[in-house]
Amino acid sequence: MRRIFLSFMTVLCLCLSGKAQVYYSYAPLAAAQEQLSGLGSNKNSFVQGAVLFDPSADAALARMKGKKVVGVRCYLRDDYAQARQKRSAVQAFEGSLANNVRTQYVDFKQGWNDVLFDEPLVIGDAKLYLGLQAYETIGSPYPLVAFAAATVPQACYVNIGKKTWEEYTDRGTLLIAAILEDDCAPLIATTAYAQNTTHPQTVAPDDDFEGGLYVVNQSAKTLQEIEISMTGAGATVPTIRTVQLPSTLAPGQATVVQASLHSGLTEGTSVDFTVDVTRLNGEQAQAGRPGTTKLYVTLDNFIRTPLIEEFTSQRCVNCPQMAYFLDKALEEYTGDYVYVSHHSGFVEDVFTTNPDREVLYVFGGYQNEYNPAIMYNRAVLEGESAIIQGVRDMSPTPYLEALALAADMPAMASVQLEATDTEVTVSGRVARDLVGKPLYLSCYLVEDGIGTEKYFQLGMDDADAPADLKDVFRHNGVILHYFTADALGDLLTTDEKGHYEVTFPAVEKVGFGGTARRLVAFVHKVNKSALADNQVLNATQLNVAITGIHPVLGGSDATTAAYDLQGRRLPAPLHKGVSIVNGRKIVR
Repeated sequence: MRRIFLSFMTVLCLCLSGKAQVYYSYAPLAAAQEQLSGLGSNKNSFVQGAVLFDPSADAALARMKGKKVVGVRCYLRDDYAQARQKRSAVQAFEGSLANNVRTQYVDFKQGWNDVLFDEPLVIGDAKLYLGLQAYETIGSPYPLVAFAAATVPQACYVNIGKKTWEEYTDRGTLLIAAILEDDCAPLIATTAYAQNTTHPQTVAPDDDFEGGLYVVNQSAKTLQEIEISMTGAGATVPTIRTVQLPSTLAPGQATVVQASLHSGLTEGTSVDFTVDVTRLNGEQAQAGRPGTTKLYVTLDNFIRTPLIEEFTSQRCVNCPQMAYFLDKALEEYTGDYVYVSHHSGFVEDVFTTNPDREVLYVFGGYQNEYNPAIMYNRAVLEGESAIIQGVRDMSPTPYLEALALAADMPAMASVQLEATDTEVTVSGRVARDLVGKPLYLSCYLVEDGIGTEKYFQLGMDDADAPADLKDVFRHNGVILHYFTADALGDLLTTDEKGHYEVTFPAVEKVGFGGTARRLVAFVHKVNKSALADNQVLNATQLNVAITGIHPVLGGSDATTAAYDLQGRRLPAPLHKGVSIVNGRKIVR
């Protein structure tokens, strides 16, 4: 699945001519183009989308028991005049997505479509899924449209090819609304929906935190302020706050506002956080659906250093351009980060090491390997469906956006590095709720600034390459040595409070004549059967080289081994001139 930004004008809430309709939705009935995204398959296939309306979880729907849903309102990215072939339709499912109770074939037009059922649905106790289907063809715009600024749980179900329904938990909220009969209007006249937008978000227990609050005005009133009641997991008393909206919010509209929120007492990586709207403009609100999302609540609120890992090769013709724009992004980025390159995937080269080979499982099958590719914290970032990301448009922007998402992920461990002439020590602490669970430690010695004079790189002469590519390209983040017994990392042992300390003997490595070296360490998960469970908890690095020379990190014979300025080991005895001994420049 892919997510792409749309390019249509702001959509407006319109009513059917001749008779007013009542709309009920968790997405806005008006949204700007930059807030919207398209969902589809980019192939010849049926695409279905649905939103769950559940009376057992939504007090507004529970009040409507016995009332009728008369149709579906939905937004399409293109015309889908497929009713005659029984392909384009609005649909309703009762109880589950396996129980279709309405399929109303219709020719969709680009934009908003209000489609009435031949026979209305009566709201009862059962869950009700409302949605649409269209037959997408290769090259046509993705049919489904979602409000990307906030993902409401159970408001983005997608089925490609009529094979399997899947809930997308990070793609936004589908622009699908229930059309209700007119007598439902008083039952939602003072109703609104609100939820925290940033999840999982790392916060301390029983404490205030700044969060984005997604607000949907389901009422008939224009809103200036709302009162919310927050109940974090473990809290015995809700926290009440009044939130001023940045601008007046018309009926059917939505916004995201920064607000001071308050967490619960329960610690954990994924604990419930619920928001209820209790007052609108000072007036008592009718109860609606609570906005329940997840928070990462912990006293172990570690600071994240994102790990960027690139899959590349000397023989990859497209890799230099990806590296070029990634480097530009890293120049703009103001935070800390750790970068490592894996010379594996499509083809191996002179730089390939065992960690490069072993980590290929993150592709989800060796037939899926390719270069260039990249991963951030070995995690599935928001808006993505896999750990591995390929080349995006030729600019720094997509890499900056991904790096910002990676940096915002909660860190679940601290990692520190120390090095002497004889040993390398990695220490830190993991979050208390992860103590006793299988975690792994990886530690590398990597080299940067390796020129292409000796170590070639294909793709440098590509006609579309940036003009200065040859001047700036270097092989960076090349793994010279891994310190662990296992190339994928060693199982980490901690004490009962999560503390750990691991010491490795220092090594002697000549390298490839680069200009700098770093020690890199990170704590992570390894799960080959569930790729989404491979996140890096945190990472760090330590510079161990002097720019312009190529020292050796001390070893058993570090006092006698010597190297020239190109990193070549010199025979004993040493002759006059400049050499490197134990990482220091020596003149004889």
